[in-house]
Amino acid sequence: MSTRSGAKVFGIGWAKTGTTTLGTSLRTLGFDHCTTRLDLVLPATSGDLGPVLAVAEQHESFDDWPWPLVYAELDAAFPDSRFVLTTREPARWLASYRNMVGRQPPPSEELAAVRRAIYGTDPEQLSDEELLGVVAGHDAAVRRHFAHRPDALLVVDWEGGAGWDELCSFLGRPVPDRPFPHENRGAYTPADERDPTSGAEQSGLLGRWRHRRPR
Repeated sequence: MSTRSGAKVFGIGWAKTGTTTLGTSLRTLGFDHCTTRLDLVLPATSGDLGPVLAVAEQHESFDDWPWPLVYAELDAAFPDSRFVLTTREPARWLASYRNMVGRQPPPSEELAAVRRAIYGTDPEQLSDEELLGVVAGHDAAVRRHFAHRPDALLVVDWEGGAGWDELCSFLGRPVPDRPFPHENRGAYTPADERDPTSGAEQSGLLGRWRHRRPR
């Protein structure tokens, strides 16, 4: 894979680990930020990286899907980039995920395909232990990938107390004179959720996500 110009900041934590908080923080720090692009999930997981890399070239920072699915490829394509792995205590992640899914309608066929691509199967058929295993496996793989380059990876748990100090030190940016944002606390309405496994608004969902602006 050929390298591209320009270092980036990629959020590569699983959904429901504080990805929206990361995105808000990066925008506050002045990055040209790109959030969820569900239309890129199927290309990313099928090996068609052209559309993914084309979008990555257009922005400076990223969070949510499809970026966690292709962190290794992004690392190879954009040398000297920084990666932020957002994490969450497993029981709290599971409760948040189940709460979200329980409040939303069944997915369309289009969205169901995206869900299967992300989880490798229908996530509704997974047990709690299996869901937690998917997230834990992702986090462990990310840590292994960056084990010999720890300066390229920041691991954070916003609920555990991480905030501006850790993020700004990692990115070499001054700490803003404002409270650290904590987004989506207890917000599980279908129109607001960003996790494609949830079955949020169905009709034309992927097309709308291409142009959606962050809240």
